[in-house]
Amino acid sequence: MSSGGWNEREEELENQLNRGALWAVTYGDLMSYLTLFFLILYVTSASRSVKQDVSLKAAEQQFGGDEQTVANLFSRYGAEKIARVEMGKNKIRIIFMAPVLFDSGRADLKPGSYAALEQVVKALADLPNPVQIEGHTDDRPLVRGGKFSSNWELSAARAFAVLLFLEVSGVPQQRLSAIGYGEFRPTHTNETPEGRTANRRIEINLIRRED
Repeated sequence: MSSGGWNEREEELENQLNRGALWAVTYGDLMSYLTLFFLILYVTSASRSVKQDVSLKAAEQQFGGDEQTVANLFSRYGAEKIARVEMGKNKIRIIFMAPVLFDSGRADLKPGSYAALEQVVKALADLPNPVQIEGHTDDRPLVRGGKFSSNWELSAARAFAVLLFLEVSGVPQQRLSAIGYGEFRPTHTNETPEGRTANRRIEINLIRRED
């Protein structure tokens, strides 16, 4: 092989090595970028997981996971002595039988009910959750000529009366809402006097916050 041919071959090999080196650098950079990318994904995922765990713990501490703490809170103010308190997945239900708060067919609170509701207000003041008041009746039609033409109207008026009492007693307006369901959400049969009495009720619901 002539010196000229060897020089050409040497130059060609050198070029190939240089191209290989460039490819190796590019491949190395790519691996570095991919490693960094997956590291970022992992850190982001871990951060979200930790944040979610903290949120869940905060929600549980509010009322969802530690039922005894919440039960103690309502017990402190005597709420369980005047109403039935039920713990649910998404809310706490404080259930008053209608005769405790209202006379038959009426939607103005009995003066004797104020003390009972004030105990509930004290318990609600320690929890920042939204409060929804529900009115419910049995399926017996109202007496004609009365103030309300349907159980639906009566239940809504009763729920709103409780809402106004809570608002005047210091529960912030933005936390409060009221709705009347009439006879359409019974918890007991309407075929017995006991069942109808149980269905005539007011529920004050403490709603689990989504945030």
